Amino acid sequence: MPVIAFSSPKGGVGKTTLTANVAIALHQLGWGVLVLDFDVQNSLRLHFGVPLDDERGYVAAGDTPEDWPDLALKTEAGVFLLPYGGATEDQRLRFERHLADDPDYLTRGLRTVLERPDWIVLADLPPGPVPALRALDRIGAIHIAVLLADATSLSLLPVIERGHFYGNKRPLVVLNQVDPRRQLSRSVAEFVTARIPEHLIGQIYRDEAVAEAIGWQRSVFEQAPASVGARDIKRLAEVLSARLKIEALPPEPAVQVGEARR
Repeated sequence: MPVIAFSSPKGGVGKTTLTANVAIALHQLGWGVLVLDFDVQNSLRLHFGVPLDDERGYVAAGDTPEDWPDLALKTEAGVFLLPYGGATEDQRLRFERHLADDPDYLTRGLRTVLERPDWIVLADLPPGPVPALRALDRIGAIHIAVLLADATSLSLLPVIERGHFYGNKRPLVVLNQVDPRRQLSRSVAEFVTARIPEHLIGQIYRDEAVAEAIGWQRSVFEQAPASVGARDIKRLAEVLSARLKIEALPPEPAVQVGEARR
């Protein structure tokens, strides 16, 4: 099964909100979806209606990855969620050491899902070069860097182009919160589109409906299904779904010399 990791060189880019809504959109397209929170802030759960005082989570539960499937929460949206949990500092440090030192740690935790070709794992990562990036590389994750259409994100574009944090490989890129009312935002979006057209897979326009959905602990599809934000996120999910289906196709058999003449 495919694994998609949403990350960013910087924080505050709306990555967690985007991950949650893309997960729901992919489920609506027919995929089974497990969404996994790698951030100690434990905020991904709030996008799925998990109460603030519910601190269950796979990191908080301890060191046994084989128990992760039993800890997944089925959300009202149909997506399964593995929250980080209310982990202590010692639990966080142990978890990050496992990610860095044990090459099979994630595989053991996700084995039952990884074996299903009709399922997708979406991972929400904290900003920067965190241990989870390397661990996800080892299981063949597709990396998506989330940037804003602003000057700070533009200054980080060389980091993306050189593949820093990403094993010297360029990640795919999504521009989030593009504001066509602002000249700078439009200019940044146009520059990034021209600069990395083969890696830019989506632009999400700024939409207050997305922020309102967060306040109600809903997806944008439930809060405002006809909104621009819902349209753009659905389009991104469709691009990812099509890409994954193509990558899942078996290679065509090689034609042996002489066979083409028959």
